[in-house]
Amino acid sequence: MSNAKILIIKTGLIETLTFPDGSSYESAIRKKPVPMVKVHTLGAEGNDVGLKAHHGGVDKALFFMSDVSFPALNALLGEKFDFHGSAIYGENFVVSGLHEDNVCVGDRYKIGTTLLEVSQPRKPCERLSHNTKNENTREVIRQSGWTGWYVRVIEEGEIHQGDELILQHRPYPEWTIRRLNTQLSSPSSIAELEEALAIEELAPAFKRSINSQLHNLQQAAKNVG
Repeated sequence: MSNAKILIIKTGLIETLTFPDGSSYESAIRKKPVPMVKVHTLGAEGNDVGLKAHHGGVDKALFFMSDVSFPALNALLGEKFDFHGSAIYGENFVVSGLHEDNVCVGDRYKIGTTLLEVSQPRKPCERLSHNTKNENTREVIRQSGWTGWYVRVIEEGEIHQGDELILQHRPYPEWTIRRLNTQLSSPSSIAELEEALAIEELAPAFKRSINSQLHNLQQAAKNVG
């Protein structure tokens, strides 16, 4: 994974966004490119999140997306979004060499002087559809699995554009971000959901969603029986 590098870093503070339908809300989704960030337990200096009930915190300190997810989502959405400017999906980092099929929950990466641990996929919210001015965005991301991923900060430090992401630890090589996303978009196995729930490093918020799917499958099995 020597080609895994930080292509761009973005941070942003909360601002009031107004949309064509007249609605408005406070959000920090439109983050702007910066050359480097100082990273602490709750994220990065100069960075904030809106809707703190669902975003931010130690398990969602920073949000990563892959460079390959942008053309993939563009094809599905009929858009021409580019990752070089302001954030489209609220991303803090866009990286090369890593993506939903080769990043696993619990992975630890040395990036600059930081050590970061992958905690969960991103669960897309309706604000993504608002910010992209495309009503299909949230559902397309959910179904396609091009969600990006959150990390928690194990060691604080600095990250610069161009830094490599060096894998230090991989306890769950079979549990990719894409596979975890499938547990929410199209779960098919009670055993698989239970296996996901047993992953210690998987964030509690994501486990709650997994638990809901497990309950639904168990109820369906009872009804069939």
